[in-house]
Amino acid sequence: MYEQLLDEAVAHGLTVIEKYPFLSPRIRGLCCDDTIAISAQVETEAERKVVLCEELAHALHSYGNILCDPQMERRVRDRIFDRLIGLEGLLDAFLAGCREPWEFAEHFDVPEEFLLEAVASYRARFGTMTKLSCEAGEFAISFEPTLRLRRLCRTRSGKRAVGRRADSETA
Repeated sequence: MYEQLLDEAVAHGLTVIEKYPFLSPRIRGLCCDDTIAISAQVETEAERKVVLCEELAHALHSYGNILCDPQMERRVRDRIFDRLIGLEGLLDAFLAGCREPWEFAEHFDVPEEFLLEAVASYRARFGTMTKLSCEAGEFAISFEPTLRLRRLCRTRSGKRAVGRRADSETA
């Protein structure tokens, strides 16, 4: 995925500088004009992928000084949560056997903290629960008190019931 993001940056005419020696350790990445710089202090590929995705989203969807616009920053964060994880991605990871936060993070190749931020974002955007359908059936994804995915079943009378065997709890 990191290589795909690099290719996308190049396709949009952006230059990516990896391992840029920022003076502040708090700066993980920066987008300025047609250049994206990733800090030399970003050590893992999982974190590098998140930083590049965020800076690419800024380059393609932001304008002006976003430091003064927290709503713009929130929209960009939501975009990268959807791109790197997404509700369908959570369901796919669950169906692949992920149950713990670290398993989901490993499945998506993102830092666990990023996964937890994504879950908090989904809670803010969708409320405590949302439903999702796929070929495997209908599922309920609840975000409180923890991330929980459950298969919705139909009873003989046609009413929905919650399947107990398909539970997953994640922080």
